[in-house]
Amino acid sequence: MSHPYSYQISLHLLSAGARQPHRRYLFTVALTLAGWSLIAPNAAKGDLVKLLNGGEVRGKITAGIGSEGNIHLQSMTGATIVIESEQVQFVTTRPDIVEEYESRSRRIKDDAEAHWELAEWCRQRGLLPQREHHLRRVTELNPDNDKAQSLLGRVWHQGQWVDKDELMTSQGYVKYKNKYITPQELEVIENTADELERERGWFQKIKLWYGWLDGQHENRRPQGLTNLAAINDPNAAPAVMKFLSTDPRIDIRELAVKILVRTSGPKATTGLVKIALFDESLVIRTQALDGIGHDYAERAQNAFVKALKHESNAIVCRAANALGQIGDKSSIAPLIEALITVHHYQVAMDIPNNQTYSFSTDGNFSSNTPAVPLGVMEAVRAGRLLPPVFAQSPDAPQPLKKMVTVRIEHSNVEALTALSKLTQQNFGFDKRTWSLWWSAEKNASGKLKGKG
Repeated sequence: MSHPYSYQISLHLLSAGARQPHRRYLFTVALTLAGWSLIAPNAAKGDLVKLLNGGEVRGKITAGIGSEGNIHLQSMTGATIVIESEQVQFVTTRPDIVEEYESRSRRIKDDAEAHWELAEWCRQRGLLPQREHHLRRVTELNPDNDKAQSLLGRVWHQGQWVDKDELMTSQGYVKYKNKYITPQELEVIENTADELERERGWFQKIKLWYGWLDGQHENRRPQGLTNLAAINDPNAAPAVMKFLSTDPRIDIRELAVKILVRTSGPKATTGLVKIALFDESLVIRTQALDGIGHDYAERAQNAFVKALKHESNAIVCRAANALGQIGDKSSIAPLIEALITVHHYQVAMDIPNNQTYSFSTDGNFSSNTPAVPLGVMEAVRAGRLLPPVFAQSPDAPQPLKKMVTVRIEHSNVEALTALSKLTQQNFGFDKRTWSLWWSAEKNASGKLKGKG
């Protein structure tokens, strides 16, 4: 069944000889229909025909452009409108929600509250440009609406609301990924992206050359060593650390140190610090520490200070030794804290059958003997996790085993040596006296500058 008010109106472009009043009448019909579509409460059609005379006809194009060059459009009232293409400036299709917005926007009161409500309606439906339009109108009608001002990206500055982007730009900042940074920071970011690309290239090359060292073609080994030894790009440091610094052969790890020392730079320094702390060879660790150099000593120092809190006492001592060699007095305070450190070790302790022990939840234990068995303490202090194996006859009763967390308080000679070198003082392992003395020194001399 057709709509009770369904009918067809044809808008024809009049010939030059037609009466002018008739032309005006036809355009009036078009404008009236356009008005109907704008104010109808259920406007949900998405097509809009813009007429050359400035009018708009909205509805749903049902047949496109017909054989006679006409556009067939059905309005929401059910009327079919036929418009000749010569009358049309353009045709556009918009989402139904935009059409609903158009209707709502023409009905609201021009006050701050109404525009705020419509802005919220637009936000919930993803109509962001329309939302911004109404937020701006809110601030025009009520400049003290802080929330609307903020949502528009404005901040209160020197007694007025100003655009935050413009303010930050005037202060020399640039916007990068919704954050304001300095041009220098942006340059670093851009350079970093370029460096990452170069790093990827070095990973491919060094992986290939490193593979030649143990490959099936023996004649490639010398070429691989030659290629590796010739590296002089700081961006190669991460790949050098991954492939060469972890090799079990000491000569390959020495080659890694030589490459890092030659290339220098922040990335190489990070690698040298890691080797100086964690390599198993004292020779390699010494070469890495000596190769850091004066220019990047401060960067290395920060890493060594952080290592003073490492869970391994051996790493703490190596870091303290490195800080003493660097010789910067700004490391005195953390070295004082590192004079005595506490570490925990998991050990498997033999409990003889005729011996009883009770263990607490924190890993401490007590027995009917006054001290922890000597074997356990010797193993812990030597850095081994297991006590020595005691010879027993095959017929002897087997001792019980218990995994124990042993708490050891270490007095670190390396930290004391470094402090004595930096301060020309020696208060032993008395942390309180060291701290009081250092506080008095800073108060007496003012801000610390330079190196000792």
